[in-house]
Amino acid sequence: MRIPSIVRLDRPSRALVDRVIANRRGVAAVEFALIVPIMFMLLVGTVEFSQALTVDRRVSQVASSSADLIARQKAITTSEVAGIMKIIDHLLRPYDPTRLRVTVLNVMADVDDANNTTVCWSYEHNGGAGSYAAGASYPLPAGMIEPGGSVIITEVTYDYQPIIFDYFIQSIFLEDKLFLKPRLSSYVEYNGNTCS
Repeated sequence: MRIPSIVRLDRPSRALVDRVIANRRGVAAVEFALIVPIMFMLLVGTVEFSQALTVDRRVSQVASSSADLIARQKAITTSEVAGIMKIIDHLLRPYDPTRLRVTVLNVMADVDDANNTTVCWSYEHNGGAGSYAAGASYPLPAGMIEPGGSVIITEVTYDYQPIIFDYFIQSIFLEDKLFLKPRLSSYVEYNGNTCS
């Protein structure tokens, strides 16, 4: 590369400028400096994604386990459900269990019309994933239960806060819902109250 003729340099200065321009030893350092931030963001993004994926799997496991443990009972009390929720909190560790919200419902179909489904009872853990009053209508997919039958539903939400990217992404809302039929009876009795 030649220096423009407008700039007049003496011979030693011109030789120094030509050597600096021709020198390629710093190219690798400059390329490295340009690539390092991109590689760092990819590494951190991979870690964040795998953490979020792990928490999402745990949320699904919480929904499945809680529904399964309750569907195995003929009758259950509030303290027994609270004990199941303590187990559920342990399933989520080492992640923060206070961000986990669980609602357990027993939804029953009318004896004459399977599409007319109402909440028999509900239990909310950490404020619940949704609030449902006994007797409230709860729509189910068509053909899920037969007339007079019931289903245990667990709705689980988790407000995942990224470890490293929390400045850019405030939180990721993870949720899951699971349906299981009671195994030992047509419905699970709650605190001695029968569903009718």
